[in-house]
Amino acid sequence: MIMPLVTRNNTELGLLSILDSVSGIFVAVLGLGYHQVLLKIFPKYRNPENGHYGFFILGIFFSLIGISISFLIFIFFGDKLLRVETDITLFERFSFLIFPMIFFRIIFLNIDSYVRMLYQTFIGVFLETFLSKVVIAASIVLYVLLWIDFEQFVYLYAFSFCIPGLVVLVFAFMKTEKITMPSKVLFVPEERKKIYEYAVFGMLLGASTSIVLYIDQLMLGKMLSLEDVGIYSILFFAARFILIPSTGINRIAQVVVAESWLVNDMDTIKDVYVKSCVNQMLIAAFLLGLGWTMLDPVFSLHEKFTAFAENKELFLILGIGVLVEMSTGANAAIISTSKHYRYGMYLTVVLAVLAIVLNLLLIGKYQLVGAAIATTTAMSIVNILRWILLYKAYKLQPFDLNFFKAALLSALFLILCYYVSYEASPVVKIALNLIAGTIIFWGLVVGLKLSEDVNKWLLKMKNKFF
Repeated sequence: MIMPLVTRNNTELGLLSILDSVSGIFVAVLGLGYHQVLLKIFPKYRNPENGHYGFFILGIFFSLIGISISFLIFIFFGDKLLRVETDITLFERFSFLIFPMIFFRIIFLNIDSYVRMLYQTFIGVFLETFLSKVVIAASIVLYVLLWIDFEQFVYLYAFSFCIPGLVVLVFAFMKTEKITMPSKVLFVPEERKKIYEYAVFGMLLGASTSIVLYIDQLMLGKMLSLEDVGIYSILFFAARFILIPSTGINRIAQVVVAESWLVNDMDTIKDVYVKSCVNQMLIAAFLLGLGWTMLDPVFSLHEKFTAFAENKELFLILGIGVLVEMSTGANAAIISTSKHYRYGMYLTVVLAVLAIVLNLLLIGKYQLVGAAIATTTAMSIVNILRWILLYKAYKLQPFDLNFFKAALLSALFLILCYYVSYEASPVVKIALNLIAGTIIFWGLVVGLKLSEDVNKWLLKMKNKFF
């Protein structure tokens, strides 16, 4: 979630980040691993005529159980768990919003996973990366115009997390040709054992993943202040914005790979792996380089952005971690759907432990920069380990000559963006950097034929308009 830059101070930004982080960790665990159950079992039971053996209703059952557990946790342990060491009054004032955010985010997590298995991958991306952002953007406009106060703005911010869950539930109902209760065949001892096993694995995987995504902000809230969290969260989510294009790619890749493992189609799996590495690396390098050139002109537009300008290196450090993650392609999707899926969970646990230990060691010494270095280092190490696992287990090796050509172009582009400097107004700089960066980078990508998919898409556009 991209955090808005319109609050009165960075402490309020920190509040929004903590609401996101706390609810995000609950959701990843209390989705109860249904996502992993779908990946491993659903392809065998795909059958529209009989309602896919009731997997839609099964997903609702999983969600309701997770929601009920979260409610009990709030009732009995909320006061102890939902605290920050500083700025307590502001946090406690809005902490009650965490439960409805958890409620609808669990619904979205599980039902969107089901929808993806129906090859409806667009709706989830649209809801999570576009519609919710539109709600926040509208809220920002209302807040800037002073038509709503900060309290109302926080309510709308929380509401933006709830909309995707509600909409995807309706969408799944419409796309399921026949609504049925979960079939008895899913509960015979052999299948029931598999469901339990995959669910537990999915919960551990979700817990570890959420720790990696949110632990730095939570630890900054504990060790420093909500104001520091506010500064960090803006630059953190700006860097994570680079990942948005890969969301759709990985959603599709995960479904295709899951089906391919079922028939042992290694050619398709390798093709997905190779293409995802090159395409995602090019996208990441382009967005990271372009984003870096935008920071100074954007932050110079108003004096309230001074704190972000002083900490802009956080974007670069975190962006490098994202670049490494995207450059290793669909590795996590391939591992999680393979027979070595347990190793994927082990690696994610290692990632979580690394993130916690490195944050503990580095935040105290280097504060915000330490948190960024910890996150990037942990992500890089585990993605390298995932590459080693796929190579050792399946001889999958995406790093061919084309990949290294793309890597060289990406490195040169990033160096150019890092050192580019000229005098102009902020608006002119933003426009020139955007236009020149896009033409130079993608012109070279097309000219060097680094991405078959990009060239095909451009040819398609050319034929469509000319």
